[in-house]
Amino acid sequence: MANVSAPARRLHLAARRLAALDLAERGLKRHPDDPACHAWRTDLLKALDVPNAIAPRRLGGLSADLAEACLDPHADVSLPVLESAALYLAEFDPDIDDARLVEAHRGWARRHADPLTTVAHLPAPRGRLRIGYVSADLGHHPVGRLMLHTLPGHDRSAVEVHAYSDRLVEDEVTAQLRADTDGWHLTADLDDDALAGRIRQDGIDVLIDLAGHTWGNRLLAFARKPAAVQVSFLGYGATTGLVAMDAAISDPWEAPTSAHFIEGVTRLPSGRLPLPSIRVREGRDGPPVFGSLNKLAKLSPAVVSLWARLLREMPEARLLLQTAGLDQPWVRRLVVEAFAAYGIADDRLDLRGAVANGEHLLTYDEIDVALDPFPFTGGMTTAEALASGIPVVTLTGSRPLARQSLSLLARAGLDDLIAPDADAYVRIAMDAVGRSLPPTAAEPVQAHELEAVYRQLWEKRLGSSPE
Repeated sequence: MANVSAPARRLHLAARRLAALDLAERGLKRHPDDPACHAWRTDLLKALDVPNAIAPRRLGGLSADLAEACLDPHADVSLPVLESAALYLAEFDPDIDDARLVEAHRGWARRHADPLTTVAHLPAPRGRLRIGYVSADLGHHPVGRLMLHTLPGHDRSAVEVHAYSDRLVEDEVTAQLRADTDGWHLTADLDDDALAGRIRQDGIDVLIDLAGHTWGNRLLAFARKPAAVQVSFLGYGATTGLVAMDAAISDPWEAPTSAHFIEGVTRLPSGRLPLPSIRVREGRDGPPVFGSLNKLAKLSPAVVSLWARLLREMPEARLLLQTAGLDQPWVRRLVVEAFAAYGIADDRLDLRGAVANGEHLLTYDEIDVALDPFPFTGGMTTAEALASGIPVVTLTGSRPLARQSLSLLARAGLDDLIAPDADAYVRIAMDAVGRSLPPTAAEPVQAHELEAVYRQLWEKRLGSSPE
């Protein structure tokens, strides 16, 4: 996989910049006059040379090229939000050493979070533990949909559940989540200091971050240590870098060692990502179709090279890709050129843009085998493919986000779909065509495991307190 083509590299660079552009535009929806987001968007449009795009006048007087800085996890542009975004975008980059990536997270925290950290006040012990989930994604978003598996399972005689939601537009998923809390707090209008104050006022015992360094995170509120126990869970899968974060919740498959985390690692026996129920699907007619509904930024150059090799070895097969960005002709052209460099004609590619929430699941009816990208593997996409009865082939990686699919497959008893190397990946994918997965029913135990973790961390805090 070392011999990757220049077109594949161009595609990956453009895809990561498009992901950054999406973040910049989301930032402008929340803060239309934010000069940093305006400057970021302008630099990205210029770097992408987007056809027919009109970049606004650059604001803010910033000297850094933010299109470049957002792809450098070690960038120091004195803009914590953009530097945090760079850490998230770096997770898509296979050329960044794992240890260096962890240190980049720690460097961000040293600059922006640690100076804010104080010792948290320890509330008086009480019977029912007061827990608080913090997220901007409690709606139609992978985090929101995954939390539908968790919030209803909490034992309300043991825990009092609060949610701090930064979501601007609420939907039916939001309504379901809200119904499973004791307190729902709208926090989009609160800055980090005010949010931390609100959490202290509410007397939260255990505060749970569901974002990590994804867009809209509130890590600088966590840095202020508003709760005695603070943990990172679900939404990121990698380290936050914060000394104010007491633990990162993962599982034995994603995090077999603690080397990728600054925080202490607590491993859920049932897994960080809930395992879905697997249904039996009917067989397909026609030529084999491999497919992926993952983000375009996950198509690293090595992924394009390996998937093209698979298509060469199975000449009758086609590749279906469906994701945001593929509705734009110039983006589709980059994908076509990347595969053409490996001898794959465009008539073997079925490229589709994103569709409305939920409709993407119908695409799995057209796919025989789902191909997992790397080093940033599928999470929700892998779970949804398995739930649709589709075999998913994954390549073993080292960093936690390179092992999300491995975790799901191992827990589903599908270890034979986990490839140790590129040769095995191709062989497994070819053999999986026409395979039916055995049906399984999900066991909703995650909430109880989380409660045990929260209680253990809380009691440890009580025992170590000088108060």
